[in-house]
Amino acid sequence: MRLLICSSRAWFKLSEKISDTHVVEFLSREEELSVESINNFRPDYIFFPHWNWVVDREIHEQFECIVFHTAPLPYGRGGSPIQNLILEGVKDSPVCAIKMKDKLDEGPIYASSNISLAGNLKSIFLRINEAINDLMTYIISENPNPVAQLGEPHVFKRLTISDNEILAGLELEEIFDRIRMVDHPDYPNAFIMYGDIKIELSNALLKDGSMELTCVMKKLK
Repeated sequence: MRLLICSSRAWFKLSEKISDTHVVEFLSREEELSVESINNFRPDYIFFPHWNWVVDREIHEQFECIVFHTAPLPYGRGGSPIQNLILEGVKDSPVCAIKMKDKLDEGPIYASSNISLAGNLKSIFLRINEAINDLMTYIISENPNPVAQLGEPHVFKRLTISDNEILAGLELEEIFDRIRMVDHPDYPNAFIMYGDIKIELSNALLKDGSMELTCVMKKLK
């Protein structure tokens, strides 16, 4: 098969099992994705492991576009699903392969694969990467029909850098979660403000009621 993989983040790696047995093209920038470029390649599927931009309706209505979202849909549509689930105390979540539609994350689901939300964001992304590869393999081989989402939608608000600030009044476990949920090279670290000093936090380890972590102190201009 001919597969177009659209991923704007470096954390996603396609498995050799897929790349060695199919014709694959990768896109990572918004301007690379157009009806003309797609028609030139003629993909059977267009997969979106992570894409930062809105895809034109002309594209997802003409081609089989599949986006991946980590949440128990329809609960958890919207932005920052991993972080919002962790803040709610959720321990695991399905990674869903959904048909791209006009509205964000509302499309029917081809298949899903459950993952743990334990550990830092880097380790979570490794599990998501494996789940996406498994879902791609299943979809390519079985060509399943997507099934409509059932239940009442719940939409998450996308978190911003300001939400990474650790404020007073949190329990130790809550601080740990807020550090680990953004602990990845592609994301700004959780931080504490001490006057004009920003203390960035990473590599948190919670054990026996205490926490070890890495702190980097930066004086703001």
